[in-house]
Amino acid sequence: MDAKRYLERDWSTLAPELLNLIARNLSEISDFVRFRAVCKTWRFSTPITDLPPQFPWILGIRWNNNYERDRLLYSVNFRKVHTILAPKYLRKRFLGSSQGYILCDLTDQDPSAHNAHKFSLLNPLNNHEILLPAWDLGLYSNIYSIGPLQCKIGEYVVFVECVGFQDYKLAFCCLGQDKWCELKLDYDGAFRHFLLKSLLFVVEVDTGVTKVSDLFTGNLAFVIPPVENYMQDMDMNMAMEMEAVYFIVEASGDFLLVFLRSDPSLNVYDDRFDVYKLDLKGSNSPCWVKVHNIGNQALFIDKHGCFALEAGDFSEVKANCIYYNVSYSKIMMIDIETGDRELLECPSIGIECWFVPNLQRLLVQ
Repeated sequence: MDAKRYLERDWSTLAPELLNLIARNLSEISDFVRFRAVCKTWRFSTPITDLPPQFPWILGIRWNNNYERDRLLYSVNFRKVHTILAPKYLRKRFLGSSQGYILCDLTDQDPSAHNAHKFSLLNPLNNHEILLPAWDLGLYSNIYSIGPLQCKIGEYVVFVECVGFQDYKLAFCCLGQDKWCELKLDYDGAFRHFLLKSLLFVVEVDTGVTKVSDLFTGNLAFVIPPVENYMQDMDMNMAMEMEAVYFIVEASGDFLLVFLRSDPSLNVYDDRFDVYKLDLKGSNSPCWVKVHNIGNQALFIDKHGCFALEAGDFSEVKANCIYYNVSYSKIMMIDIETGDRELLECPSIGIECWFVPNLQRLLVQ
């Protein structure tokens, strides 16, 4: 075929199965959007519901010349920075992301002026925003911190922790409802919480004991003893005036606990993660069992939480690895089995959270 006939070919007549095959290999969302914009045939053959699995981006901030914050999305895999110019993103505090949406705090800078906190879910790629009901904090109006986030959008549940002047408050909101449901815990000390498959995991910081209960009924399901050497690591963290860093995450049907173990004599980039799998099938009571291989899974960790992805869905993701926001603007990839680590290239931005791009609009009844 000569060049002239090649250029004159009507590419809109490509077979739909061939178009789908091409689209499934577009792992950068901007390429997927350009592909759909070629013509009506290509657009109708590749609905946004067929978006291929996307390598997570980084949601970050950078101060501009006007001393204002620019919101940025950075594609780690393709090393591209996308600036968010939409007014919806100004003066909002981002609390983490889930399934293409970001949980935003809409409350004014002076929360002591009123009792209610306001939140929304926002998709930065299509500007779709879902307003959540205000949460009346009552006597807890002087809030100084909100987080960490547990946002299970696929189950239509948003779950937050408010750290007040004197106490903690936990609450969840099912999308489409007009109120937050507050949870009462029989524990007064510091804790970490994680929401997985409607199960609430509460880790008591001073003991390492994990209590698992049903989110909606509050019934206690089982109790898990602390991981090995937990108290020793906690004593070390207290001596270093550091918080313990650990997360519980679901990966391919398993519950994993990821525990950062720090050595005060080493650089922060030498910290290591130990991974434990919840054993529910043994003859003994439930317990955490240390593992060195999590199969074809990769874990992504930031200050708000942790999630797992199938490494096989991406040619760029290494299985059995942790991608960790190790500092203000650094991402480290750590091999769970060998401990080998690699510092990933990242621009000089303040990293807020991982974000998995998604074009779909969440429908709320």
